[in-house]
Amino acid sequence: MVALLLLFLTLPVAVFTKDVKCPDGFLHFKRTPTAKNNHTKNWCMKVSVYENVGNRDNARSVCLDDNATLTIPENREEYEAISAFIRKANISEPHAIDGQISQRCKLKMFRHQRLRLEINTTRWTGDCNIKKNLFTFDDVNTDTTFALTQFEWSIPNGQGATQHDRDPKLFWVDECLKMSQTHYTGNRTGLPFVDLSWCMGVDGTDKSDWRFKYRIINSVLCGRRPL
Repeated sequence: MVALLLLFLTLPVAVFTKDVKCPDGFLHFKRTPTAKNNHTKNWCMKVSVYENVGNRDNARSVCLDDNATLTIPENREEYEAISAFIRKANISEPHAIDGQISQRCKLKMFRHQRLRLEINTTRWTGDCNIKKNLFTFDDVNTDTTFALTQFEWSIPNGQGATQHDRDPKLFWVDECLKMSQTHYTGNRTGLPFVDLSWCMGVDGTDKSDWRFKYRIINSVLCGRRPL
C-alpha cells in the first residue's frame, strides 16, 4: 500500500493538468496574474478583420461574435508577437484596441476647447490624469499600465469644432485607442504604438474630407479566456 501511494505521488503533474486551448484564430499568451489583470494566467487574442471597426460599436460587436471583448497588449512581448502575426497575415494597420476617454473627461476637454485653455492630461489633477481614470476599458483581464506609456503623441492629438453662423459650436475629439507601427521593420526597440482615433470611424465623414483616410480602421484586437 505504501509503495502504491508513493507511485501515485511521483506521477508527473502534467497528467492531471488540463492543456490550455484557445479558439481557432486566437493566439495564446501566458500572463503573470495580478490584481490589475484580474489574476489572469492565460489570455487568448485575435486580430479580426472587418470593415470600419474604427466605429467603436462595430469593433465591440465583431469581438462579441467570438465571445470576446476588445483588448490591448499587456506588455512588449505580447505587442511584438501580435505585430509579427499581423505582418505575416498582411493585415492593414492601424487596429482598434480597447480603451476610450471617459465621457466626463471628454466634457472637460470640450470646456477647455471652448475657453481656449490648454489641455494637458499629464498635468491635470484628479481622474482625468492619464495615470488615473482618463480612460475606460471593456477588458477587465488586462493590466493597461504598460500600454498607457506607449503613446506616439500627446493626448488628445486630434480635436476641433465646427460652427455655422450662430448655431452652437460642435466639438469633437479623437478618443478611442488604436494600435499602430505593426508593419514597421526597422529598429523596434521601445517603439511606441498607441494612438487615438475618432470613435465613429468613417461614419459621417465624407471621402473628400482630409480626415477620412486617417479614420479608416479595418481590424480589431479581441481577447477572451481559453476554452
